[in-house]
Amino acid sequence: MDEGPALSAHERKVLADIEQSLDSDVELQRTLRTRSRLHVFARRPLAAGILCTLAVLCLGLLVAAAATSSLVLIWCFALVWVSLLAAAAVCLRGWYRNRRTREGGTPPDRP
Repeated sequence: MDEGPALSAHERKVLADIEQSLDSDVELQRTLRTRSRLHVFARRPLAAGILCTLAVLCLGLLVAAAATSSLVLIWCFALVWVSLLAAAAVCLRGWYRNRRTREGGTPPDRP
């Protein structure tokens, strides 16, 4: 594969200087590490596993309760649904606090 003409010595030096300045920028490196869309789940695999398990269990109970109209299954679905919402709220709260801290704001005081 032809990559075109080679860089001149001056261009290579300018490029090396730019790369060195970017590598030494700690704030940039931190921002690039944390910009993943799934960074909350990647950093907290247990929380992601719990949320996914609750979601699958909730869906299964919803289908079973709708198919059988069993009062027990309906109540189980309701309990799992509330648990899923509570777990998601806890995860979102942690994500919001981390995001606010990264942006330079002060995290709210814990009660």
